Amino acid sequence: LVSLTAHSLQETWGGQGAVAGSALQLQHLRWASKKQGGSTQNNKGQNPRNLGIKMYGGQRCIPGNIIVRQRGTEFHPGANVGMGKDHTLFALIPGNIKFSFDKQRKRRMVAILPPETGSAGVSATAHTLACTAVLMFATLCNAVALTV
Repeated sequence: LVSLTAHSLQETWGGQGAVAGSALQLQHLRWASKKQGGSTQNNKGQNPRNLGIKMYGGQRCIPGNIIVRQRGTEFHPGANVGMGKDHTLFALIPGNIKFSFDKQRKRRMVAILPPETGSAGVSATAHTLACTAVLMFATLCNAVALTV
């Protein structure tokens, strides 16, 4: 143990005024055992990005429907699928969605298959319109026959 006296401090540091100043320098400072976490200014949070698959394989879609929202090209556009500037894939025609894997290019692809057609090559919508027209014509003929 080292004992310090006022006399030895005077000899070491010189003069009477040095004793009080040196006594402050010899005190032990205790450091914090845990660093205190400071608050931050920019912690308001950001809006969610809402990424992911929005419509799944086999689902029916119409033009403009968003199929996949993504960052980068995790899925690539196939037939009848468009890609926006933020790599969002969307439908160009009405139909059914099909997800597939291209083995040659090693890419996951999304395509839109057109709606299935009838046996005579007439779409279901055109067939429905034709049936409606025939029924309207038949109703009109019946109304004319009743009035005569």
